[in-house]
Amino acid sequence: MTVPPKEAGEGWLLLATTTDVLLMVGGGIAGARALAPDDLDVAGYLLLGVGCALATSFISHVLGMWLLRGSVGKLLWGLRVVRASDGGRPGFWRAVGRWLVGYVLFALMLLLEDGGGVGEACGLRTVRRRHLRR
Repeated sequence: MTVPPKEAGEGWLLLATTTDVLLMVGGGIAGARALAPDDLDVAGYLLLGVGCALATSFISHVLGMWLLRGSVGKLLWGLRVVRASDGGRPGFWRAVGRWLVGYVLFALMLLLEDGGGVGEACGLRTVRRRHLRR
């Protein structure tokens, strides 16, 4: 049985999360600017921006995690997402579940003013790439 590496430190997770949030916001703004018709009001523009941001997040966090073992932010900072049980590749549905759980936990963290993270949601863990080589 393969033992998965330990979880990456909070500092690495914060860097990756910040990068992913900036990417999501940028994707939302760029998508809304590209797709918005000329006569769209502010509320419609904001709604379109949120939709584009969620689509950017889904592509990065679900498809990126499923295919490349990490979101854009995690890949840039040398992190990977693995199954917590054996260090294997995350499956598509686990990636979807972790993405959805991440939004729920993020909302709770804002409401409760708690700095916790997603942790090992849906049986997945974020680890340093260099620890996978051992």
